[in-house]
This record gives sequence, C-alpha cells and structure tokens, in this order.
Amino acid sequence: MLNAVSYVRVSSEDQKKHGYSIGQQITNCMNYALQNNYKLIKTFKDEGISAKDLNRPALQDLLAYCMDATNEVKAVIVWKLDRISRSVADYTATLSPFFAQNDIQLLTVADINGEGLDVEMMRQISMVFAERERKMTALRTKEGIRGKVALGQYPYHAPVGYENIEVKGSKYKKMVIDEENAFFVRQAYNLCLQGDSIVTITKKLYNMGFRNKHGNKHPKSSIEYILHNIAYTGKFYYDDILVANTDYAPIISEATYYAVQEKLNAPEKTRQMHTQFPYNECMTCAKCGCAMTGEVKKKVSKKTKKVIREYIYYHCTGNRGGDCKKHSYIRQELIEEAFVNVLQRITIPEHVQELVINGLKKAHKEQNHDFEQQKKSIRKRIDKIDKTLKEVFESGMSKHSESLKKNIEKWELERKTLLLEDNELLKATKTFFEQSNCLLEFCKDAHNAFLQGNAEQKRKIVKIVCSNFSYDGETINKQSV
Repeated sequence: MLNAVSYVRVSSEDQKKHGYSIGQQITNCMNYALQNNYKLIKTFKDEGISAKDLNRPALQDLLAYCMDATNEVKAVIVWKLDRISRSVADYTATLSPFFAQNDIQLLTVADINGEGLDVEMMRQISMVFAERERKMTALRTKEGIRGKVALGQYPYHAPVGYENIEVKGSKYKKMVIDEENAFFVRQAYNLCLQGDSIVTITKKLYNMGFRNKHGNKHPKSSIEYILHNIAYTGKFYYDDILVANTDYAPIISEATYYAVQEKLNAPEKTRQMHTQFPYNECMTCAKCGCAMTGEVKKKVSKKTKKVIREYIYYHCTGNRGGDCKKHSYIRQELIEEAFVNVLQRITIPEHVQELVINGLKKAHKEQNHDFEQQKKSIRKRIDKIDKTLKEVFESGMSKHSESLKKNIEKWELERKTLLLEDNELLKATKTFFEQSNCLLEFCKDAHNAFLQGNAEQKRKIVKIVCSNFSYDGETINKQSV
C-alpha cells in the first residue's frame, strides 16, 4: 500500500458561497485513499486562506514534507483541484513540475485523474475556470479599497516617507508625510539625479542614518522601490488608472520623478523582462533545481567600441549556491528549437479538442452571463444616482439641508466607486478570454500557435505542453507531458 497525504483548504468566501467544509473534504479524501489502495499518513489544513498564491502555511509544510524522501509520499490527494491552487501560473510553473520531479501523483476526488496530454489539458481548463472564479470573487471583495480610491486616498500600505493616522469620524486612515523619513526619500532622488548608482545610494543613505523599523540597513530593493514609486508625487496608479485627485501631499515633484525614471531607464528593463525573454519560468537547472533566467550578451567591435550584435542566453540563477551558473549558459535559439521539436510531434486527438471546445463554450456562456448581469447592475445603479443628483441640483442647492448635502457627497462617492468596479470587471473578463483563446489555438495547431505567438503566448504554450523542462549544461530534458 503506497503512502499518500491529503491537502484541504477553505476560504471564508468558499464557505459562504459553496458550503465547502474542512471536515467534508477530509472525509472525501480518506474515502478516496481507501478505495484506491493508498495509506493516508498525514493531512494538511489551510483554513480561511485564499488560493491566489502559494504562500499558505499548510501548503508550504506539505511541499517540505513531500521533499523528504524518508516519508515516501507517492500521492497528494485533494477534493478538487482548486483546493490546492486557483492560479494557472502557480499550477503550471510550480506545483505540477514539483510533483513530477518528486515522482508524486496529484489526485483529486471530484476532478479528472490520470496521465498524458488529455488529462493535462483538462486540468489546464479547470485551472482557467478556478482562476476566473477567484478573480470574480476578488472583484466582489474590493469595495473598501475602491471606496478609498474614490476619495483619493492611497489604497495600499503607506510607503516609506509617509504614515497612516486615525481620522475621527472616518472608517479610513489618512496618509500624511513622515518628515523624518521623507528627508531620505528626497535625498534618494537627488543622489540618483547626480548620477549615483542604486548600490551607492543605498550606502550613502545608510551613512546618513536611514534605517528600517528594526534599526537595520534598507536593502537595495527597497531603494529601487522608492525610486520607482509614483506615489511620492501625490498621485498613484490603481488597476492601471492614474488617480490624480488625491488627499495627501507630495514629497517630490513630478519633474523630479520623471527625470529619475529616465535616468534609471525603467521602460527598457520592463521590455527586456517581458518581451525579450519568453522562456523565463519555463526551465530549471537539472543540477540544483533553480530557475533558468534570460540575459542579454553584447558583442562589441574592437575598433569602434560599438555594439554590433546582441545574443540572448539563459542560465541558472544560482540562488542555491554552487557553480551551476557558469556551466549552464544556453542560447535562446537552441531552447526554441527544442520546444519546436516537441510541438511538431503533438497532435491533439479530436475527442480532446471536442472536450476543450465544449468546456470553453460553457465557460464563455457563464462569463458572458456574469459580465452582463454585473454590468447591468452597475449601470442601473449609476443611472439611478445620476437621476437623483439631477433632480437635487435642478431643485436648487440653497433649499436643501446640510444632511442632504452629505447625501450628495455619498452618492458622488458611490458613483466613482461603481466606475472603478466597472473597469475591474472589464479587465478580469479580458484576461479570461485571452487565456481561453490561447488554449483553443493550442488545440487547433500547437506548432503554428507557438511560432506565431508573442513572448507571453509562447510561455503559456510551453507550460501547457510540459510541466517543466530542465537543462543539465548539455541537453534540454522534457520531464513530463
């Protein structure tokens, strides 16, 4: 009898909407283990925690337990796949390769089990649905944040240089300048404009007395965050919308902020990460298990000292020590060639294509219904507010009491909040359709979908085809399909 462990999870939203319970999940997993000849040796529980990422105490304990070979874990049993993850990226890039590398089966009581491309495709579809549900749930729980944004209040934790203070009669805290640390923020920007590197700025600020809450030196990453944070200008981004009418004071001018961005060349760094390196997160080092990451190498003319050609290499990050990095460099062209060779051999059976198409049709129908219903509800409420405000203003403000004026402010705030909610709904819907279309194009012709895709589409296709690839310094190995 093989050893197995189970993982159960419930969030407050799951409990309220679906009636999932920890006890029922444990019972279901135990019955499944008995019926399939597994010895259930341990159960890991996360209660009241979302599956939006992998930062869950019991899940981390489970992964550590599975890595210990002495426990001889051969299977992880969950009630449904969305109990262990509701993120396509986390499932394809981390969980699936982890279980494959450790020769552990991920089994579900209520969803599809087995091996091969058919099963992996159906699990990918399941993950798309699970992520969609999580994002729709997130939309419904953002009212507090949207309320703050509509008031022009910074919706996140106050950055260094600011602090939050209680405001009598308000459920929200107000963000005000912390002059002691604001001095160091201004110095960071000034030093950057003077030409100092981030490493040098970090050292100089420490010598000036800049410390974190524990009295220690701020890391380089914190200084980078400060230099890239537009919130210091008195404006901030919320879901890609620039909120300018804020209720807090700026620490630096917009001119200073944008001069520093130009100095740091931030757009080029972003472009390289997202468009130049399509195979980031798609491969690991076979020797140490670290991720392979992209890097640009430039060939410079000895005579003119100008760059005459650029090459893209991938190599081990070396985060676990050792000398893997210097022995793991591989050209991007060779990686792409290996992936193309795999994709050319893949033909999706007609019955699998039919399953995917039917699943996507059902999902699209549900998505459109949810979208139209929520859109209609938002529009109806906005129209009602507009009508009320129009009637009030046409009747003459001077005739109304102070209490009515407060109601007018409340209605205007609600209107701003509804417009933000409408924008978030559109973004979630767009993401869902992009993921669905990627799966559909893959089913029709995986090879051509890959060749014609952009960097992000290529990355998604590689993750669908294989849970992970590894490179040992000589050969790219396909671990599981």
